[in-house]
Amino acid sequence: MKKGFRNYLLSGLVFIAILVIWKVAVMVLKTPTHILPPPEAILFRFIKLIETSVLQKSVLATFEEILYGFSSGAALGILFGYILAKLPVLEKALSPYILIMQTAPKISLAPLFVLWFGLGILSKVVLIALVTLFPVMINMILGVRSTEKNYYDLMKVLKAKGWQVMVKLELMNALPYLMTGLRVGLVLSITAAVIGEMMGSKAGLGFLLILGNEMYDITLLLTVIVVISLLSFFLDIAMKKLQEKLLFWHESTVR
Repeated sequence: MKKGFRNYLLSGLVFIAILVIWKVAVMVLKTPTHILPPPEAILFRFIKLIETSVLQKSVLATFEEILYGFSSGAALGILFGYILAKLPVLEKALSPYILIMQTAPKISLAPLFVLWFGLGILSKVVLIALVTLFPVMINMILGVRSTEKNYYDLMKVLKAKGWQVMVKLELMNALPYLMTGLRVGLVLSITAAVIGEMMGSKAGLGFLLILGNEMYDITLLLTVIVVISLLSFFLDIAMKKLQEKLLFWHESTVR
């Protein structure tokens, strides 16, 4: 049995065990459905949301925000990270402000962005870009600065041009660090998207959470939480597969 298949099988068995424990606990404790509904109620609500196209529209709205915000934040993080890695003096001058920006609680910034940019997609994209930028930028700086001096000497001997040194040496050396930053940024971007939608939105999974909370609908709340978890899980798997494709030469992907 292959290791990958065995891992998926074990994960599946754990998931089944959780559902069984959940169902038994509800039956034995006779928990009211408005406190903790049985697992099949979550499944039925999930199917109903799909039949009415509510879930598809909400997932697409949240995914669109993540796509634009994560892409923008990642691009800015790579650009700023490379500039700061090459200019240590500039990094020292800006590091206190970067730290303040990062340590500021993002949930407190979400209402501010809603006031500035409205209830539309822009306020969420800005928030997502902000939380994505920092881990990507930090890992980019670390990756570029970890390039060994001997490699620079080799590039000089080979008479490599500036752009060749940047692309074929510095960026390639920074790629393992960068992929780690991107994976962290992606997880944070999902959280930021949901928080932004909960602070003020017309659509999205965060909007459904607020709707379920206002209606005291625990089944809807749990269903949306499961969907958010699944979205995070599959996006992380996609990023991990991309990492394996790009870093096939790196020791981190050796099985």
